[in-house]
Amino acid sequence: MKTSHKDPGAYVRRVQEGAQSLAQDLIAEIERLQVLVAALEAEKRRHEAEQARLQAQLESIRSESQTFSARYAQVELQNSNLANLYVASYRLHGTLDRAEVIAAIQEIIANLVGSEEAGLFALDAATQTLRLEASFGLDPETARGLTLDSGPIGRAASTGEIYVAEGGKAAESGALLDRLTACIPLTLEGKVTGVIALFRLLPQKAAIEDLDRELFELLATQAAAALYCTSLHAKQAAEPAGR
Repeated sequence: MKTSHKDPGAYVRRVQEGAQSLAQDLIAEIERLQVLVAALEAEKRRHEAEQARLQAQLESIRSESQTFSARYAQVELQNSNLANLYVASYRLHGTLDRAEVIAAIQEIIANLVGSEEAGLFALDAATQTLRLEASFGLDPETARGLTLDSGPIGRAASTGEIYVAEGGKAAESGALLDRLTACIPLTLEGKVTGVIALFRLLPQKAAIEDLDRELFELLATQAAAALYCTSLHAKQAAEPAGR
């Protein structure tokens, strides 16, 4: 103790040496902690990368699942559409009775297309007029006297081209031609024999759809052929026996 009083520099040196030792220990600990932190950050980045990879894989699986679900729904819709078209075609050709064929046409329009107003017109080539042969949900008097100059209906009869109102839906009220939603020319061997005119749609029917257009194509030829067959059958039935 006397030596330390006589030599204060030694005490200072011991304090400095202790401080340096402590500083070195702290530096070593800081370096160890820095290495540990770097290792943990690297591990965190690895986990984040793995999580991102798994998330991307999950999103890919979800996308594939949605794609397959959409394809399945599309196939189901196509199968349903084909079944509807088959049933419609069968109904049209399942009888030679004209009234039953017309009833089948009306059922197709009401149940498959979804129209609450429609008319079947026969084309009189000699007078260039359209004669109302059958209708439902429609005042017959408003549909008489139509000619080939009668707006879209006349044009469809003249050109043989199917007409669909802009946007797939016409006005809900107004004059008859203002309510025209679609017009289907009945074509037999390239010749128009009549037209089917669709007016107001059912409340739950937003507009004419793709399936409706396919049905229109079917009606344009198959309904014309079915009606023609009923005319031949009636004509043959009316002929005297043995003739």
